[in-house]
Amino acid sequence: MNANFLIALREGLEVSLVIGYLLITLIQSKKEHLIKSVVYGTILGAVVSIFAGFFIFTTFGELNGNVEHTIEGVIQLIAALLIFYFIYWLSSQSSMNISDKLKSEFKIIDSSISLFFMASVFVIREGLELVLFVLSNAHTIAFVGMISIFLGIIAAILIAYLFIKTTINLNIKVIFTLLGILLIFFGGKVFSEGLFSFIDATPLVEQIVYYGFVVVSLFILFKNNILSFFKK
Repeated sequence: MNANFLIALREGLEVSLVIGYLLITLIQSKKEHLIKSVVYGTILGAVVSIFAGFFIFTTFGELNGNVEHTIEGVIQLIAALLIFYFIYWLSSQSSMNISDKLKSEFKIIDSSISLFFMASVFVIREGLELVLFVLSNAHTIAFVGMISIFLGIIAAILIAYLFIKTTINLNIKVIFTLLGILLIFFGGKVFSEGLFSFIDATPLVEQIVYYGFVVVSLFILFKNNILSFFKK
Protein backbone atom coordinates (compact mmCIF):
# COMPACT_ATOMS: atom_id res chain seq x y z
CA MET A 1 0.00 0.00 0.00
CA ASN A 2 1.32 3.46 -0.94
CA ALA A 3 2.95 5.26 2.00
CA ASN A 4 1.53 8.61 0.92
CA PHE A 5 -1.98 7.15 1.07
CA LEU A 6 -1.43 5.90 4.62
CA ILE A 7 0.05 9.20 5.78
CA ALA A 8 -2.81 11.20 4.26
CA LEU A 9 -5.31 8.76 5.78
CA ARG A 10 -3.76 9.11 9.25
CA GLU A 11 -3.61 12.92 9.22
CA GLY A 12 -6.90 13.35 7.38
CA LEU A 13 -8.70 11.04 9.80
CA GLU A 14 -7.75 13.13 12.83
CA VAL A 15 -8.73 16.38 11.12
CA SER A 16 -12.04 14.93 9.88
CA LEU A 17 -12.95 13.53 13.29
CA VAL A 18 -12.15 16.72 15.17
CA ILE A 19 -13.94 19.02 12.72
CA GLY A 20 -16.83 16.56 12.54
CA TYR A 21 -17.17 16.39 16.32
CA LEU A 22 -17.09 20.17 16.47
CA LEU A 23 -19.85 20.58 13.88
CA ILE A 24 -22.03 17.94 15.56
CA THR A 25 -21.54 19.63 18.94
CA LEU A 26 -22.55 23.01 17.49
CA ILE A 27 -25.70 21.47 16.03
CA GLN A 28 -26.58 19.69 19.28
CA SER A 29 -25.96 22.92 21.20
CA LYS A 30 -28.27 24.79 18.80
CA LYS A 31 -25.42 27.05 17.69
CA GLU A 32 -25.85 26.47 13.96
CA HIS A 33 -25.01 30.11 13.27
CA LEU A 34 -21.38 29.32 14.16
CA ILE A 35 -21.04 26.47 11.64
CA LYS A 36 -20.02 28.82 8.82
CA SER A 37 -17.07 30.03 10.88
CA VAL A 38 -15.80 26.47 11.30
CA VAL A 39 -16.32 25.67 7.62
CA TYR A 40 -14.57 28.84 6.43
CA GLY A 41 -11.74 28.26 8.92
CA THR A 42 -11.32 24.70 7.67
CA ILE A 43 -11.21 25.90 4.06
CA LEU A 44 -8.64 28.56 4.91
CA GLY A 45 -6.51 26.00 6.74
CA ALA A 46 -6.63 23.65 3.75
CA VAL A 47 -5.69 26.43 1.31
CA VAL A 48 -2.80 27.62 3.49
CA SER A 49 -1.57 24.02 3.86
CA ILE A 50 -1.65 23.50 0.09
CA PHE A 51 0.28 26.71 -0.63
CA ALA A 52 2.74 25.96 2.19
CA GLY A 53 3.29 22.48 0.80
CA PHE A 54 3.83 23.87 -2.71
CA PHE A 55 6.30 26.44 -1.38
CA ILE A 56 8.23 23.88 0.69
CA PHE A 57 8.44 21.36 -2.16
CA THR A 58 9.50 24.07 -4.60
CA THR A 59 12.17 25.36 -2.23
CA PHE A 60 13.33 21.84 -1.43
CA GLY A 61 13.67 21.04 -5.12
CA GLU A 62 15.82 24.11 -5.80
CA LEU A 63 18.48 23.27 -3.21
CA ASN A 64 21.85 21.96 -4.35
CA GLY A 65 22.67 18.26 -3.97
CA ASN A 66 24.55 18.26 -0.64
CA VAL A 67 22.19 20.66 1.15
CA GLU A 68 19.13 18.81 -0.17
CA HIS A 69 20.60 15.48 0.96
CA THR A 70 21.24 16.82 4.48
CA ILE A 71 17.81 18.42 4.85
CA GLU A 72 16.11 15.29 3.53
CA GLY A 73 17.97 13.20 6.12
CA VAL A 74 16.90 15.51 8.95
CA ILE A 75 13.27 15.50 7.77
CA GLN A 76 13.26 11.70 7.57
CA LEU A 77 14.54 11.42 11.15
CA ILE A 78 11.91 13.91 12.40
CA ALA A 79 9.17 11.99 10.56
CA ALA A 80 10.34 8.72 12.12
CA LEU A 81 10.31 10.29 15.59
CA LEU A 82 6.79 11.63 15.04
CA ILE A 83 5.61 8.16 14.04
CA PHE A 84 7.34 6.69 17.09
CA TYR A 85 5.60 9.27 19.29
CA PHE A 86 2.24 8.45 17.73
CA ILE A 87 2.80 4.74 18.46
CA TYR A 88 3.79 5.52 22.06
CA TRP A 89 0.70 7.71 22.52
CA LEU A 90 -1.60 5.13 20.91
CA SER A 91 -0.30 2.32 23.15
CA SER A 92 -1.58 4.16 26.23
CA GLN A 93 -5.02 5.02 24.87
CA SER A 94 -8.33 3.20 24.97
CA SER A 95 -11.04 3.77 22.37
CA MET A 96 -12.88 6.02 24.84
CA ASN A 97 -9.75 8.02 25.57
CA ILE A 98 -9.09 8.60 21.86
CA SER A 99 -12.65 9.78 21.26
CA ASP A 100 -12.46 12.08 24.29
CA LYS A 101 -9.16 13.53 23.11
CA LEU A 102 -10.49 14.22 19.65
CA LYS A 103 -13.62 15.82 21.04
CA SER A 104 -11.61 18.00 23.40
CA GLU A 105 -9.34 19.39 20.67
CA PHE A 106 -11.83 22.25 20.49
CA LYS A 107 -13.74 23.97 23.26
CA ILE A 108 -17.02 25.43 22.10
CA ILE A 109 -16.78 29.21 22.28
CA ASP A 110 -19.59 31.61 21.43
CA SER A 111 -17.33 33.55 19.10
CA SER A 112 -17.30 33.09 15.33
CA ILE A 113 -13.81 34.62 15.09
CA SER A 114 -12.39 32.26 17.73
CA LEU A 115 -13.90 29.20 16.05
CA PHE A 116 -12.68 30.41 12.66
CA PHE A 117 -9.07 30.73 13.83
CA MET A 118 -9.18 27.56 15.92
CA ALA A 119 -10.35 25.51 12.92
CA SER A 120 -7.76 27.19 10.68
CA VAL A 121 -4.86 26.60 13.07
CA PHE A 122 -5.81 22.97 13.66
CA VAL A 123 -6.07 22.18 9.94
CA ILE A 124 -2.82 24.03 9.18
CA ARG A 125 -1.05 22.15 11.97
CA GLU A 126 -2.13 18.78 10.62
CA GLY A 127 -1.54 19.91 7.04
CA LEU A 128 2.05 20.89 7.76
CA GLU A 129 2.58 17.58 9.54
CA LEU A 130 1.29 15.83 6.40
CA VAL A 131 3.72 17.87 4.29
CA LEU A 132 6.57 16.85 6.59
CA PHE A 133 5.72 13.16 6.33
CA VAL A 134 5.28 13.30 2.57
CA LEU A 135 8.52 15.26 2.19
CA SER A 136 10.34 12.48 4.02
CA ASN A 137 9.11 10.23 1.21
CA ALA A 138 9.75 12.90 -1.42
CA HIS A 139 11.10 10.58 -4.10
CA THR A 140 7.58 9.22 -4.60
CA ILE A 141 6.01 12.64 -5.21
CA ALA A 142 4.66 12.51 -8.72
CA PHE A 143 1.22 12.18 -10.23
CA VAL A 144 0.68 8.81 -8.56
CA GLY A 145 1.87 10.21 -5.24
CA MET A 146 -0.54 13.13 -5.39
CA ILE A 147 -3.43 10.83 -6.30
CA SER A 148 -2.54 8.63 -3.32
CA ILE A 149 -2.65 11.64 -0.98
CA PHE A 150 -6.02 12.71 -2.40
CA LEU A 151 -7.47 9.19 -2.03
CA GLY A 152 -6.14 8.96 1.53
CA ILE A 153 -7.88 12.19 2.50
CA ILE A 154 -11.15 11.09 0.86
CA ALA A 155 -10.97 7.73 2.69
CA ALA A 156 -10.36 9.56 5.99
CA ILE A 157 -13.41 11.75 5.47
CA LEU A 158 -15.59 8.72 4.70
CA ILE A 159 -14.38 6.82 7.78
CA ALA A 160 -14.98 9.87 9.99
CA TYR A 161 -18.46 10.27 8.51
CA LEU A 162 -19.32 6.64 9.28
CA PHE A 163 -17.93 6.96 12.79
CA ILE A 164 -19.76 10.16 13.66
CA LYS A 165 -22.99 10.19 11.67
CA THR A 166 -24.21 6.59 11.40
CA THR A 167 -25.11 3.76 13.72
CA ILE A 168 -22.15 1.69 12.56
CA ASN A 169 -20.12 0.98 15.67
CA LEU A 170 -16.62 1.55 14.33
CA ASN A 171 -13.86 1.03 16.86
CA ILE A 172 -11.62 4.03 16.34
CA LYS A 173 -8.80 2.43 18.39
CA VAL A 174 -8.74 -0.52 15.96
CA ILE A 175 -8.56 1.84 12.97
CA PHE A 176 -5.70 3.85 14.48
CA THR A 177 -3.90 0.64 15.50
CA LEU A 178 -4.06 -0.76 11.97
CA LEU A 179 -2.76 2.54 10.62
CA GLY A 180 -0.07 2.49 13.30
CA ILE A 181 1.14 -0.96 12.26
CA LEU A 182 1.42 0.09 8.63
CA LEU A 183 3.12 3.37 9.54
CA ILE A 184 5.67 1.54 11.69
CA PHE A 185 7.17 -0.07 8.60
CA PHE A 186 7.24 3.29 6.85
CA GLY A 187 8.85 4.78 9.98
CA GLY A 188 11.55 2.10 9.96
CA LYS A 189 12.28 2.93 6.33
CA VAL A 190 12.62 6.69 6.78
CA PHE A 191 14.51 6.27 10.07
CA SER A 192 17.16 4.01 8.53
CA GLU A 193 17.41 6.14 5.38
CA GLY A 194 17.66 9.35 7.42
CA LEU A 195 20.22 7.94 9.85
CA PHE A 196 22.46 6.48 7.18
CA SER A 197 22.38 9.62 5.09
CA PHE A 198 24.83 10.90 7.73
CA ILE A 199 26.56 7.63 8.66
CA ASP A 200 28.17 5.10 6.35
CA ALA A 201 27.14 1.53 7.05
CA THR A 202 26.88 -1.85 5.40
CA PRO A 203 23.54 -3.10 4.08
CA LEU A 204 23.44 -5.59 6.97
CA VAL A 205 23.67 -2.82 9.58
CA GLU A 206 20.97 -0.86 7.74
CA GLN A 207 18.67 -3.90 7.87
CA ILE A 208 19.36 -4.39 11.59
CA VAL A 209 18.46 -0.74 12.31
CA TYR A 210 15.32 -0.97 10.16
CA TYR A 211 14.02 -4.12 11.85
CA GLY A 212 15.12 -2.79 15.24
CA PHE A 213 12.86 0.24 14.78
CA VAL A 214 9.99 -1.97 13.62
CA VAL A 215 10.31 -4.51 16.45
CA VAL A 216 10.66 -1.89 19.20
CA SER A 217 7.70 0.08 17.84
CA LEU A 218 5.51 -3.02 17.57
CA PHE A 219 6.43 -4.00 21.12
CA ILE A 220 5.49 -0.55 22.42
CA LEU A 221 2.22 -0.62 20.50
CA PHE A 222 1.20 -4.01 21.88
CA LYS A 223 3.07 -3.99 25.19
CA ASN A 224 -0.13 -4.04 27.25
CA ASN A 225 -1.43 -7.03 25.34
CA ILE A 226 1.89 -8.83 25.66
CA LEU A 227 2.16 -8.16 29.40
CA SER A 228 -1.46 -9.28 29.94
CA PHE A 229 -0.77 -12.51 28.05
CA PHE A 230 2.25 -13.40 30.21
CA LYS A 231 0.42 -12.48 33.42
CA LYS A 232 -2.17 -15.11 32.56
